Amino acid sequence: MHQTIPLSEALLMIDHAVGATRLPAQTVPVRDSLGRTLVVDQASRLDLPPFNKSAMDGYAVLAGDERGSYRLLETVPAGCVPSCKLEPGTTIKVMTGAPVPDGAGKVIMVEDTSANGDTVQVLRHGSASNICVQGEDVRTGDVIMRAPAVLGPVEIGNLIACGICEVEVAARPRVCILATGAEIVDSPDQLRPGRIMNSNGPMLAALCQAYSLDVAGEWIVPDERAATAAAIRDALDASDIVLLTGGVSVGDFDYVCQALADAGLRPHFSGVAVKPGKPATFAAGDGKAVFGLPGNPVSVYLMFHLLVLRAVRLLTGGEPESRSFEMPLAADYQRRRAERTEYIPCRLSQKGKVIPAKSHGSADLRALLGCDGFFVVPQGIASVCAGDVVKLILTRPLWANSFDGRQASGQNPPAPGGVQ
Repeated sequence: MHQTIPLSEALLMIDHAVGATRLPAQTVPVRDSLGRTLVVDQASRLDLPPFNKSAMDGYAVLAGDERGSYRLLETVPAGCVPSCKLEPGTTIKVMTGAPVPDGAGKVIMVEDTSANGDTVQVLRHGSASNICVQGEDVRTGDVIMRAPAVLGPVEIGNLIACGICEVEVAARPRVCILATGAEIVDSPDQLRPGRIMNSNGPMLAALCQAYSLDVAGEWIVPDERAATAAAIRDALDASDIVLLTGGVSVGDFDYVCQALADAGLRPHFSGVAVKPGKPATFAAGDGKAVFGLPGNPVSVYLMFHLLVLRAVRLLTGGEPESRSFEMPLAADYQRRRAERTEYIPCRLSQKGKVIPAKSHGSADLRALLGCDGFFVVPQGIASVCAGDVVKLILTRPLWANSFDGRQASGQNPPAPGGVQ
């Protein structure tokens, strides 16, 4: 039997095995940096705003020159600069984002004026200046992003706004995916009695894409010790991380642990005291990580987020911890056995409560549809009551849409993100 260890111990073993390894840095265009991890702090090359600009459409007037009407000199759209000089009693119309003329003390909103030819009548003088002052958001040289930030859309927008068009980031980890099992096939045309579709391989490949990892190879490997060892060797040559699914338990045709040894690797652990995912196995060598994930798809999905992403973050210099929150449970939850920490698929309600998903177990991949993550029931606890605060691990990408079966039944679909 495999000896199981607590998840916390398994995570420390991953940290120890790959924590000192860093993938090389690359310089890439900011536009192509989505999901990449910064290796160097980034300082702004510009003031933001880069000049005093109008916060809205209106009429710029000299500071202290408050009167009932003004003579209009010109209109300045965004992207142009004023050509006239403000004098007492004059005004320049500026569009939102346009530079305000020198000496302007405020911009009077268009809504507070009435224009007739070159005469602008003021209906109301507000107290706000309606001017965005140069550098009030960011000054040239300000550090706007520190390594090891992961670059998302907002980060990319900020870098570009600050005049930064290239960044130094960690190389994308290369991943090879080996789905083991004589029963799995890639096409419905190959289905026979006893065979099933290979869902784990494509799911892992999609997860890699979502987290900006390069899939260097994806293969189906038969339940043969020699073939599995050979596939592991080839995968190690081509990648930084190797992911195997299936073959990690103690069945007659589970050869992954022996194949790891044949490939010159020693497993750091081959069993974690969690549900689902108990048979999860980890080995490492020369700074490369190899994960033997269980064959059931919910276990694969969970272990990817708990174990694999930790190694990814370490290799790229990022923070190893996953996103977790404490939130109240929406309904009672009970389980028959409590010897392991259990991760329950769930979604979030609009009122900020955790709703357990209906599931038939770790083979029920459909149970993950519409889920936002997993809530945690600690070892030794058999029941959790509605209203109790639970730990929530978010796994759902923000771009995903929810589907929990109600569309098919004609009921109203849940809101984007699985929130109701």
